[in-house]
Amino acid sequence: MTGGTISTFVLSGCMAPVPPVEPPLLSEGSPDRPINCEVALEPAFEALVKASLVKGWSAQEIAETLLKLATEHAETIVGRQRVATQLYRWRVSSLVDMHVRQFLGRFR
Repeated sequence: MTGGTISTFVLSGCMAPVPPVEPPLLSEGSPDRPINCEVALEPAFEALVKASLVKGWSAQEIAETLLKLATEHAETIVGRQRVATQLYRWRVSSLVDMHVRQFLGRFR
C-alpha cells in the first residue's frame, strides 16, 4: 500500500488489487527477520507470477527472469562476490532448488 491506496495490475483484462506487502514484525538483526520478509513478500510475488502466466510467459521464463532480476538487484546492494557466495551456499544445500520446484509446481 502506498499513501492509503492499493496498487493494481491487469489480470485477464481486469484490474486486480496487488496484495500489500506487510511491514516487518521483527527488529533489524533478528535471526528470523529474513523469514518474516519472505512471508511478507510472498503474496505480491505470487500475484506477479500468476499475472505473468496469464499474459503468456512460461513458468520457466518467469522463474529465470525473476532470479536474474533479484540477483542483479542483490549485486548492486551487497556486491557480486557476496551474492555469488550466497548462491553457491544455496545450491550446495539444494534448499532453493527444492522450494523453486515446489513453487513452480503450483502453476503447472
